[in-house]
Amino acid sequence: MRKWALWYVLLLASICFSGKAIAQNNNVILVLPFQVNVEVAPDELARVIPDEMAGRLAAGGLMVISPKDVWTLIERQRVTQIDLGVARDLAAVLGATDTVYGSITQVGDGMSVDVRLVDASGLRPARPLFVQAEKVQDLPRALDELSERIITELTQRSRVAEVKVRGLRVLDEDVVLLRLNHRKGDPVDAALVDQEIKRIWDMGYFGDVQASIEQSGEGLVLVYTVVEKPRIENIVVEGSDEVDEDDVLAAMGTKIGSVLNEKILAQDLQRVADLYHKKGYYLAQINYRLESRSAGGSTLIFTVSEGNRLYIKKITIEGANELSEGDIKSELALGERRLWSWITGSGVLKEDMLERDSQYIAIYGMNRGFLDIVVSPAKIEYEPDGIVVTFSIKEGPRYRIGKVGFAGDLIDTDEVLHDIITMDDRAASNEYFSYDVMQSDSKALTEYYSNYGYAYADIGPHIERHDDAVADVVYFINKRQKVYINRVLVEGNSKTRDNVILRESRLTDGDMFVGSLMNRSTERLNRLQYFESVETELVPTDRPEEVDLKITVREGNTGSIMGGVGYSTYYQFGVSGTIMERNLFGRGYYGSFRALFAGKETSYTFSFTNPRIYDSLFSAGFDLYRIEQEFDDFDKDTIGGVVRVGHPVGEYSDVMLGYRLDRYTISSVRSNAAKMIRDLEGENFSSVALARFIRDTTDSAENPSRGNAFYLYLDYGGGPLQGDDNFFKPVAEYHQYYSIMPDHVLHGRVKAGMALETKSGEGVPVFERFYIGGMDSLRGYRYSDISPRDSKTGDTIGGDRMAVFNLEYIWTFQRDLGLALVPFFDAGFSLDSRNYGSWDDEIKKSVGLEMRWKSPLGPLRFAYGYPLDKSRQGKRLNGRFEFSMGHFF
Repeated sequence: MRKWALWYVLLLASICFSGKAIAQNNNVILVLPFQVNVEVAPDELARVIPDEMAGRLAAGGLMVISPKDVWTLIERQRVTQIDLGVARDLAAVLGATDTVYGSITQVGDGMSVDVRLVDASGLRPARPLFVQAEKVQDLPRALDELSERIITELTQRSRVAEVKVRGLRVLDEDVVLLRLNHRKGDPVDAALVDQEIKRIWDMGYFGDVQASIEQSGEGLVLVYTVVEKPRIENIVVEGSDEVDEDDVLAAMGTKIGSVLNEKILAQDLQRVADLYHKKGYYLAQINYRLESRSAGGSTLIFTVSEGNRLYIKKITIEGANELSEGDIKSELALGERRLWSWITGSGVLKEDMLERDSQYIAIYGMNRGFLDIVVSPAKIEYEPDGIVVTFSIKEGPRYRIGKVGFAGDLIDTDEVLHDIITMDDRAASNEYFSYDVMQSDSKALTEYYSNYGYAYADIGPHIERHDDAVADVVYFINKRQKVYINRVLVEGNSKTRDNVILRESRLTDGDMFVGSLMNRSTERLNRLQYFESVETELVPTDRPEEVDLKITVREGNTGSIMGGVGYSTYYQFGVSGTIMERNLFGRGYYGSFRALFAGKETSYTFSFTNPRIYDSLFSAGFDLYRIEQEFDDFDKDTIGGVVRVGHPVGEYSDVMLGYRLDRYTISSVRSNAAKMIRDLEGENFSSVALARFIRDTTDSAENPSRGNAFYLYLDYGGGPLQGDDNFFKPVAEYHQYYSIMPDHVLHGRVKAGMALETKSGEGVPVFERFYIGGMDSLRGYRYSDISPRDSKTGDTIGGDRMAVFNLEYIWTFQRDLGLALVPFFDAGFSLDSRNYGSWDDEIKKSVGLEMRWKSPLGPLRFAYGYPLDKSRQGKRLNGRFEFSMGHFF
C-alpha cells in the first residue's frame, strides 16, 4: 500500500505542471508510449508518462498529436514494440514532423528516463536524451527538464542554420552576405527577407533575385538565388581625341572583369564628362553600349562626341547700378578668355567656382554698404562660340555707418576697445558699411579677449538698419569662462620626439591660456619644416576652468637625397647632389652633405647643427668644406671649417657666435693681375671670428607674405686671431613684406656693408670684398659692369663699400605650381673708398620682370633686367636676360 500511495502522489503532482510558453513554431510532435521497467504499476505508467510529456510539450508552445489518437492508431496497427522505423512510420501516418519515444527504468529509489527525438523526414539522425530522478518524488521535475530539452532542440531546428547565395559566377559570396541581416540562429523573418531581396537588387549587379528556404540536418537554410548581369570582358573608348583613353579608363569605377552595374556606370558617364569639361569640352556627349561575347561576357563601349572646346567668352552682372560691373568681375575666380589666358588659366569654366563667386559678389556688395544685396544662382549658357555666365543681383539701399558700440562682458573701457576696431574710424569719416571690416573687428576682439584667458569668447556683431540708410553696429561680447592649460598633449608624431615639439610651444601646463602664444606656437612648429601640417586645439576637461592644449602634427619628409642640373649666369652649368636630414633621429638635428660640380666651382660641404642642446636655448653646429674656385685672374683652393653657437634673444631674434679657419691656396695668377691679387699667391691661412644677429617676424620661412627680417653679419679676421687676412666686415640686411591681398605681396630689401682693413697697407683680400650685379642684387647688370677696378691693371677687384635696394611686387598666380610674376626695381653701388667719383656715377638702377617657378627640379628664376644707367666704364648697356635653375645656386 505504501508504494501505491507514492505513485498516486507522484501522478497528482505531475498533473499540476505548468510549462513555460515559448514562441510558436511549425513542429508537430508525436509522443509514443514508453517502455516501463518498474516493479509497481508498469501498465499505468506506460500510459501516464506519454500523456504527461505531451502536456508539457504543448504548454511549451509545440503542436502535439492528441494522446487519444496515438493510442487508437497503435491499437489499430497492433504495434507491440516501438523502434526507429516504427516511430517514423507512425509519424508519417499522423502527419507529425518529430516523434518522441523511449523508456523509464527504476534504479534503486530513483528513476532513469531515456528517450529518442526522431526526425520524421530522416534528414537528421535520432537525438538521444537522458534525465534522471534521484527519488521517485523527483520524477515530475525530471520530466520538466526533459520537456525543456526537447523544446530547445526543436526550436533550434526551426531557426536559420545557414545563409547561402547561389548563382554567383564573378562576384564573391561575401559581397552579398555582408549586406544581409539574417544570421545563424535567427528565426526566419519574412518581412526581413523581403527587405534583403530589395537590398541585393539595389546593389545593381543582378537581373533577378529570389529567396527560398530549405531544410538541412542542422536547421533551416535561407537561400538567395541571383542572376548576375554580364561580366565586362573589355572596355573600349570610341571618339576620344582630346582626352587620353587611359585617363578615361582610370576615372571609371567599372573595370575589366567586373559585373555590369548601371548605378556605377551612370557615375562613370559623369566622371568622363567631367574630364572633358576640365578641358573646355562642355558640349561633349558620352554614351555606351554593350556587345555580347561568348560565355556570357560583354564588351562595354563608350562613344564620345566631343564637340567644340568652349571657353568663357562673357561674364555679365545683371542689376549692377551703383556697383561697378568691371570691379565685381575683377573679384571673381572665373574670368573671360583673354590673349594671356594660356598663362593665367582664365576662361575655363570651373563649376565648383560658381557658388564661390556668387558669395563673393554678395560680400563685395556688403563691403560697399549694400547690406540687403541678393545674388541669384549663376546662369550658364553654352553657345557654339563660347560660354556666357550671368550673375543677377538686386542691390537694395546703400547704408552708411551710424553708431558703433559694445555690449555684454566688457573687460576694458570703451576707449581701449575702440582702439582695437576700425569700424568706428569709418563711421567718423561717414563711410559706407563694410562686411570685411566688421569681420576683422570681431576677429581682433576675439584675439584681444583670448590674450586674457578667455579662449571661448564669442563676439556677435548686431546690425540695426534705419530708414535713412544708416546702420548702427553693436559688438555683443560673451567672454565666457577664463581657462588655464591643464596639459599640453602631442599627437600624430611617429618620428619626432615629444620634447622637440613641446619645446616650441609657448604655452605649458598650468599657464593661463593666451591666444597669441598658441598662434606663435603653431608658427614656430611650422617654421621647423618637419611637418606637413600643424593644428592646435583646445580640448575641454571635466573642470570648466581647465582645458588641454592638443598639438596634432602630420609628419612630413624631412630627409632627402637630391640631385640636379643647374645653371646660373655666374657659375654656368653644373650638377649637384645633396643628402640632407632636417630632423635627424627625431631629435631635431640638422645634417647634410652637399657636392657641387660647376663650370667655375667644385665644392664639398658637410654640415651639422643641434638647434637645442639638451633642450636648452643654446644651439651649436659646424661646417666642413673643400672648395675649388676659378676667378678671372686666379684660382683659389680652400679647405676649412666653421664652428658656431647660438642663443635666442627674445621671441623673434637670435645671436650666433662662430669661428672660421681656412687654409687656401692662390694659384694660376695672371702676370698682369692687380698687385693685391699677386700678393696672395701661394698658401695662406684665414682666421676669422663671426658674429650674427637675426630678427625674423615673417609668417613663413619659404614664402613670406607679411612681417620683416633683419640680419647683421660681423666678420673679423687677423689681428689677435693671427692668420694672413686682416679685415673687419660688417654687413646689414633688412627685408619687409606687405600682403596687399591674397597672393599679392610687396617686398622691399636693403643690404649694405663695408670691408675695412685692420692692418695698414695690407688692404682687404679681394675675395672678401663686395661684388654686386646679377640675380641676387642688381638684375640687368653683370658684376663686372659695376665692380671697382684696379687703377693700374683694370682688373675687377670688388668694392669695400656696398649697398643694394630691391623693390618687388610678387604676384603668385598659380599657388599650386609656385608660379609667380615679379616686376622689380633695383638700385645699388659697389665702390672702392680710396678711389671713387660722384654718387651719381656710382649708383646704378634697373627695372624689369622676373618669373619664378618652384619646379620639380628645384627653384627656377627667369629675369629680364633693363639697366637705367651706364656701366662703370661709361658704356650704354642693353637689357639682359638671366636665369638660374636647380637647388644649388
